[in-house]
Amino acid sequence: MEYRVKVVAGKKKESVVLGRDGRLLVSVSMPREEGKANERMRELLAKHFTVSPDAITIRRGHTSATKTVFVKDR
Repeated sequence: MEYRVKVVAGKKKESVVLGRDGRLLVSVSMPREEGKANERMRELLAKHFTVSPDAITIRRGHTSATKTVFVKDR
């Protein structure tokens, strides 16, 4: 299933919440450099959906704060 995600990097508290616009808002503590924030986002989404991080694929927005991710069924 595909989801629209907005990632906010460099936060003290990490979280995954559903925004008012229907997007998932993911706060990560890692910086945006070298894909660290993307990798942490995948880990947090995997925990949220109870799947392995390998089941989370970024389809669009690799370098953007707004992304489209695909979550593979269990």
